[in-house]
Amino acid sequence: MICRMKRIVSLLLFVLSAVSAFGQAEVIRLYEGRAPGCENWTQQEFLFEYTTPMNPGEVGQCILNVTDPELWAYLPAKGTETGAAIVVCPGGGFTALSWHQEGPNVARWFAAHGIAAFVLKYRIAYSGADYEEARYVADHSYGMQGRDARMQELTAKHAKIAEEQGYDRKMAWDDGRAAITYVRKNAEKYGVNPRAIGIIGFSAGGNIVYHVALDHDEMSRPDFLGMIYPAWFEDKVPDDPMPLFIAASTAEASSANGFGDTPALYNAWNKTRQPLEIHSFTRGFHGFGYRENGQSVNIWTTLFYDFLDNCKLLNQ
Repeated sequence: MICRMKRIVSLLLFVLSAVSAFGQAEVIRLYEGRAPGCENWTQQEFLFEYTTPMNPGEVGQCILNVTDPELWAYLPAKGTETGAAIVVCPGGGFTALSWHQEGPNVARWFAAHGIAAFVLKYRIAYSGADYEEARYVADHSYGMQGRDARMQELTAKHAKIAEEQGYDRKMAWDDGRAAITYVRKNAEKYGVNPRAIGIIGFSAGGNIVYHVALDHDEMSRPDFLGMIYPAWFEDKVPDDPMPLFIAASTAEASSANGFGDTPALYNAWNKTRQPLEIHSFTRGFHGFGYRENGQSVNIWTTLFYDFLDNCKLLNQ
């Protein structure tokens, strides 16, 4: 009975957390029916809160086991619209979504500055059979409780299940393209200029941005890109390049970080003569996202806004 009550309380906390995280957003399912390729996935989605060690006292949120891709639309107040729209892709290594500081926080900032923002909850790999198992993963990865023996066993187990299910990062890339297509098809509904729709991503979300830029059709082509401490990219540029904004911490701005060489990407993109900026933050760290905590790194949002303005993508 106690275990049952504990589970009911945990699920209630999950629901309340979801309402808190998503309450201001319009929820949009990205596909009619189940998303292609994961029709038989049965894992339950979870949202967890955790204390972030790098910012004492701060509570973060992560989502595990996403099988049903969705958008959360955060729209500007009437009379403040710039006409621009952006799809926001949180990071999380394709096994979770770092939701709080790389999703709704970012979207609310854009909406407050006249840019319609659509947070993409894209498909990620299997991360737990039940609440207790998924909670353990969240605590020992995002909560920084350490990769102990059980966590290593779960990581190997989950990777095998994800492989058996046929999970591929390309599913997340497809979700990114579908998100841009949805916003463009509904540009009139949201008061958006169909020629000012971009995409921004953090870490693994930056990987989505990169691949959407490389491979798209007319409807899914982004008009501008934001890559914030992006992961697993190269210095190849698309045949039809678009304006690109890059931001990362100083420690990540080299090939030695294991994620990718942002200066090399900048140099390759610079040859296209497209508008381009790169910013390296001394006090930044992987996962800085956007937080209203007064830290200097959060100026990246203003720099990005000014970049879009300089590209003449606002108020056109």
